[in-house]
Amino acid sequence: MRHHEGGLPDRLVRAGVTVREAEVLWAVAERLRNREIAERLHVSVRTVESHIAALLRKLDAPDRAALAETGARLRRSARAGSALPAPLTSLVGRAEETSELLALLGSHRLVTLIGPGGVGKTRLALHVAESAGAESAGATALADRFPGGVRMADLAPVEPESVGDTFARALGVVPEPGWPLRDIMREVAAVSGCLLLADNCEHVVAEAAEIVADLLGAGGALRVLATSREPLGIPGEVAYQVPALPLPAPDASERAESIANYDAVRLFVDRAAAASPGFALTDAVAPAVAALCRRLDGLPLAIELAASRLRTFGPVELVEHLDRRFELLSAGARTAPPRHRALRSTIDWSYRLLDDGERALFERLGVFPADFDLAAIESACGGEDLGGEAVITLLPRLVDKSLVSTAGRGTGRYRLLETIRAYAAHRLAGSGREPDARGRHAAHYLAFAEQAAERLRTSEQRVWLDRMTTEQPNLHAALAHAVSTGDVESAWRLIAALQRFWDVTGRRRDAHTWVRQALAVADPPATPAVVAGLTEACLILDSRDARAAFDLARKAASLAAGLDGLTRARAARAVGTSATWIRPELVAPALREALAGFGDEHPWDSALTMQSLAITTADLDRALQWGRDSAAFFRRAGDQICAANTLYIMAQRSMAAGVADDEVQEWLGESHALAEAAGSEADMAHAAVGFAQLAWLRGDHDRAAELMTECLPTLRRLGDRRCTGRALHMLGQRAYEKQEPARAEELLRASVEAIALAGQSFVLVSAIEALAAVYAAQRRPRSAAVLLGTAHSVREAAGAHMRPRRPPDQELRHALVRILGAGPFDSAHTRGERLSPAAALRLVPLDEPPLLTTP
Repeated sequence: MRHHEGGLPDRLVRAGVTVREAEVLWAVAERLRNREIAERLHVSVRTVESHIAALLRKLDAPDRAALAETGARLRRSARAGSALPAPLTSLVGRAEETSELLALLGSHRLVTLIGPGGVGKTRLALHVAESAGAESAGATALADRFPGGVRMADLAPVEPESVGDTFARALGVVPEPGWPLRDIMREVAAVSGCLLLADNCEHVVAEAAEIVADLLGAGGALRVLATSREPLGIPGEVAYQVPALPLPAPDASERAESIANYDAVRLFVDRAAAASPGFALTDAVAPAVAALCRRLDGLPLAIELAASRLRTFGPVELVEHLDRRFELLSAGARTAPPRHRALRSTIDWSYRLLDDGERALFERLGVFPADFDLAAIESACGGEDLGGEAVITLLPRLVDKSLVSTAGRGTGRYRLLETIRAYAAHRLAGSGREPDARGRHAAHYLAFAEQAAERLRTSEQRVWLDRMTTEQPNLHAALAHAVSTGDVESAWRLIAALQRFWDVTGRRRDAHTWVRQALAVADPPATPAVVAGLTEACLILDSRDARAAFDLARKAASLAAGLDGLTRARAARAVGTSATWIRPELVAPALREALAGFGDEHPWDSALTMQSLAITTADLDRALQWGRDSAAFFRRAGDQICAANTLYIMAQRSMAAGVADDEVQEWLGESHALAEAAGSEADMAHAAVGFAQLAWLRGDHDRAAELMTECLPTLRRLGDRRCTGRALHMLGQRAYEKQEPARAEELLRASVEAIALAGQSFVLVSAIEALAAVYAAQRRPRSAAVLLGTAHSVREAAGAHMRPRRPPDQELRHALVRILGAGPFDSAHTRGERLSPAAALRLVPLDEPPLLTTP
């Protein structure tokens, strides 16, 4: 979906929707009432009513519900776009290269643009990708080949260990610890039908090559357009050497008319006119311009940097500076390619032309791994020699000199081209100011993270989720600084602040990595900030390792013993939530202790504790009351994601007890609507799972299986083990009902594998028992007996609220005893009791010949 200035999607622009009407539309999509919209936008209720009437007419919506659905869909489409950065300058030349690359993409699955830094690989790749994914009426047949659109994986700020995660996010795959990320990426790539732009591969070329080969090996219509300083080295790759811009020959005429059509000269003239309005290519300056372009080897970045100097020097003076300040063709390592030497020399020359203040600011900008805003510059780059006013004065001068770029029209963000950023970081390291600059950078993003964590609890959560997504490279840099310098308290404060963002956006792999690193730094001290970090880490670890989460919660409780009441309450809640699978008897006392500690002074924490009580309270009526109280608070606070999750929990508890009434359907409907308004794909998927379970309970097994089949790919992509296990369990049961034992075995084994990783639950018990029935039907009674033993252990270890409502299948048990005999059955059953679900799956089916008679 294309957007126009002001951020409006094409459909709204075509319909004549104004910016203010769009603001009202987004609020309607969030299910806000007219008075709430009026308060948010500081207008009257009557004005809101007028805007809504206009929107209903312009968007041809029959009612408010349809209007809300339209708004939510447009917001999702906006967020799911290709996210290609919008170039702020025109692309000069490259028409021939663009045509050649579009043709290559039509016949090859991997095309890699190679060439030295500064030759314009990224700029050309973006132009080609935009052309390939064009949505205009004149779109080519090539655009039709990419129904999945254009997706971009920018590897410039990425370390080798994070390459997989970056590709995953580009494809919409949510990395999940312990799951085969590469397998899921292959599944998504096989059906995505997109053009994937993998930019700046050179510093992670081995890792990028391995993943790209995997994705292409999955088949499908996926095409990859990569940029790198060297080929990826994958069979079938077309390595396209991006040439420098065409130059006037040394012996050619240097009259303005003769050189004006060379692309290098056209680029210089275009950027020179922007830097110094009124500049024109005349016969007087043409020889100097031709010499500059030749001496800069036709490299676009070098030419642009030189052209920006026309504010200070004329073309003739620029040539004199080149002769005096550096030797373009011999500076740097003798073995380095000339174009590499030319680029570094050009940046070095630009640096030397800066005054002391400009140099100081430029160097300190090297602390940013990605783009940044003015507030971050003022915090990270300040110092005794650079106060806030100095930064505001110096930054525009660096922008004017093309050393700093704006990161998009109207965004208020800035960036350094990767090559320039690396140069600035190198200069900073040699200046002696690096420790102070990195410390300031980390402090700024710690404060930002803690502010964002608070705003995620409000109706502004969607805006702040976007902001945190944008700042991920900087937040990770702050965490890395805290870990590398042994600043344990700051590390845990950052983990506490980022936990919910990681959870909501599916960045659990990132979270696990940082928790492990923080734990490895030093023993956590007994401070409120550290305890808060440990308690949030419990939530991160719980989805992967319940024992580790519980141990961490007990450590938090031990550290909190001598601290304030709020800190002790947080630790108690961590114990209560993490004890579910380890020590069920501790859950209720710990959660009630936490609730008493939070009291009325910390309502959001109380509501979150009530949500846990809604999950763990055995009595259904009491559990649902906890849920109602929790959801009511989250609604009032504007926390749509927590409200959606609580409603889904209430529906799950009811359905687990066999309740499938209209109220359950209403909870699921509201949960889905809130999740949609908040843009939480995971919570929308949960609601879809709930609708499938409801259909099953109501006896419509075909409809239930259809719904689960539809949402299963999304669940796998999001890394949601528990709900994936639920879906596979239901599909396995349906296959068994349809007398397809081989298919049922495959699905139920996959269900047990998924849920066993996510933690024990009533679905795990049911899936193991269902798989035992399948083996019995396949005449493998010993395998069935082993699984019944494992299911028995899991059932007994789970809390009362986590056990299946239905008792074990005694008829199946008696049939197996009749076939095997009491002794052999007891032996196999006891063996299964000692096995974890994963170990039981590795053991069965046992090496037993199928019996001639069925149980």
